[in-house]
Amino acid sequence: MSKRGELLWPWWVRLTHWLVAAGVIALWLMSYVWYETDWLHRAVGYAVLALVAGRLLGGYLTHLHSARFHVPGWHAIRAHLIQLRQGHVPAHRGHNPLGQWSVYLIWSLIATLALTGWLSRTDALWGEDWPVDLHALLSLGLLVLIVLHVLAVMIVSRRSGQRLLSQMIHGHVQLTKKTSD
Repeated sequence: MSKRGELLWPWWVRLTHWLVAAGVIALWLMSYVWYETDWLHRAVGYAVLALVAGRLLGGYLTHLHSARFHVPGWHAIRAHLIQLRQGHVPAHRGHNPLGQWSVYLIWSLIATLALTGWLSRTDALWGEDWPVDLHALLSLGLLVLIVLHVLAVMIVSRRSGQRLLSQMIHGHVQLTKKTSD
């Protein structure tokens, strides 16, 4: 049985989440499958950066607690890691401490990728390898973080009884309750 609760993620949070995800996937495919890093790659990259900036602005302006930003401390992260190890994670309204930090890290990588991509095209650094090399390294780091993000969503969903993927689709709190028949 499942229970659907109040609004957790407003439409604009869900929209930016999925558009950023689609943009990052498209950028990765352009770079590593089609080897295409021309104007389209740059346009999509800057669009992803604009979406992240919009999400940041929305996070500061919203009154919905789960969509606002907070900085979990080391004690909250440590407690969360202990709960994960013990196999039971309480349901969170919004991101858990590690999830919140991972969001900040993913957004920071996206911003740094936009910066290194732009630097690689400037006249001052034209022909320099380091901006392109750093851009490629950061893109692989982002890919690793995304894989960890997806794995964490699966693990935390199972251990907390939350349907995190469903919540990011319809926006409402959804808990799974096991019943004995």
